[in-house]
Amino acid sequence: MAISPPERGYIFWPVGTGDSTTIRVAETAYLQVDIRHMAKSEDNDDPAWSVIDELEQILPTLDGQPFLSTFALTHPDLDHCQGFADLLNRVFISELWMSPRTFREFQANEALCDDAEAFHQEAQRRVRATICAGGDPGRGNRIRIVGYDDLLKRPEFVRFPHAFLSIPGTAISVLDGEDHGDYFRAFVHAPFKDDSFGDRNDCSLAFQVSLANGSGLGRALLMGDLRYPTIRRIFDRSQPRDLAWNAMLAPHHCSKSAMYWKGEDGRRREAPRGHRA
Repeated sequence: MAISPPERGYIFWPVGTGDSTTIRVAETAYLQVDIRHMAKSEDNDDPAWSVIDELEQILPTLDGQPFLSTFALTHPDLDHCQGFADLLNRVFISELWMSPRTFREFQANEALCDDAEAFHQEAQRRVRATICAGGDPGRGNRIRIVGYDDLLKRPEFVRFPHAFLSIPGTAISVLDGEDHGDYFRAFVHAPFKDDSFGDRNDCSLAFQVSLANGSGLGRALLMGDLRYPTIRRIFDRSQPRDLAWNAMLAPHHCSKSAMYWKGEDGRRREAPRGHRA
């Protein structure tokens, strides 16, 4: 029996060490942040979950096919994109959000899992479609690049419309060409430009997602696999309202690298306190 989605809210799928979050913004507007699709286990203690099977049941349909407004990939590690190729075949994904770092890895021929390769190929196709259209390429072709990288100065990107580029310190209210600003806001915290050449985890997308309904405001912090130094920068630079949360998905699955860090002087820096709403 499929899970019944909230009228407007969050589903944090139980996928063990990995991330898979579904956000219902409106009746027919869903934002999926990362995916880790696994076969269900007969062991009730096993967190494995067939996320795509569930999405097929709860998503609205378009021309008889499950319809997902937007898929956002924080970074292309397997535990954040496992099953993407299958999702692309079974669900109509209208828009992608991604970090420009994924293009850098693809061009550098770094070792990537098959699902990350499938994501990169689809992202490149959508970039070409957007440039060719000179603007909005329409459903099934939309892409938003989140963060800035000097890579975007290369010839294959120079005509990419700025309207589909979001940088830290700005907010997104549009999903798949439709403005949901009355009740949805995704404030971009990261990636920072100067992290482009760092570890893949350090280039993760990071958002504060806010959803409003008749009973109040629900906010979630989603930070991919960011480590302590970047999380510290986010908390030091951001306004309290952009850090408030009712639910925080533990960065890097609560790894110690997200919780504390040793500076050059050997002293341990603790993770910043949250601004829980």
